[in-house]
Amino acid sequence: MMVGRRGDPGGGRLLSPIWSPPGRDRGLLGDGVDMNLDAGLGILAVLILTFGQGEAALSPGLEAVSFNGTTYLLAKSEAEVIVPANGSSFNFTLPIRADIRLFNSSGGEVPAETRVDFWRGYYNYQVVAGEEVDGHLNYTLPIADQRFVVLAEEGSSVRVVLPPGYATGDRLLGRARPTPDRIESLDNRTVLIWPVLEGRVIDVSFYAEDAPRAFRLFLLLLAFLAGVLALEHRASMRRLRSIRRDADEDLEGRGRA
Repeated sequence: MMVGRRGDPGGGRLLSPIWSPPGRDRGLLGDGVDMNLDAGLGILAVLILTFGQGEAALSPGLEAVSFNGTTYLLAKSEAEVIVPANGSSFNFTLPIRADIRLFNSSGGEVPAETRVDFWRGYYNYQVVAGEEVDGHLNYTLPIADQRFVVLAEEGSSVRVVLPPGYATGDRLLGRARPTPDRIESLDNRTVLIWPVLEGRVIDVSFYAEDAPRAFRLFLLLLAFLAGVLALEHRASMRRLRSIRRDADEDLEGRGRA
């Protein structure tokens, strides 16, 4: 993804980001041991809640000037996009209407006029400033279901900054594709870096850092509850066989009488 000055070959376009859209029951165990399944289910509910995390705030401290490429700062439901900008007129395309803001290298916002044309399902933006600017453009994109998918320009430099307390890379819970060339830590946030992007699609699924441990505990609890149910079933079958045996003996006794 890149921004170009007006008149540059290729139009200085930002390629279009894409995202995904987003009573008590007691049983007798063995020799009369009471097992309260409600307690086990309560523990299960607590573990499930550990997957839910609060909304992570965007981090304005990560400056675009420290990276010569496009940066995506992820929160749980949106991504802040920072694109380097050098010039006075910038053209790019997005699939949504967005509030485009222009900043200089000192972080001050630069007044600019934004023109928008809608064509074939996309919004074509032209941002025109009254002066030459060496800084960055800024806008936000929505995220659904802790998954961020974006279409970038092949060969461009891209970094994706996960929310604080989140990670990626687990085969079951979520991974980044393609595999990042580098993974760094910045301001307690995981940073995925592609210095020269191969392909065009970046797909990052992320999760709370403690989610793998919670997921393992969840599976252990499911196995525990399955064992409890199996023991209850076995005890119930024993009780039924005992009742049937007593009934048969009673009938035989009445027959002899």
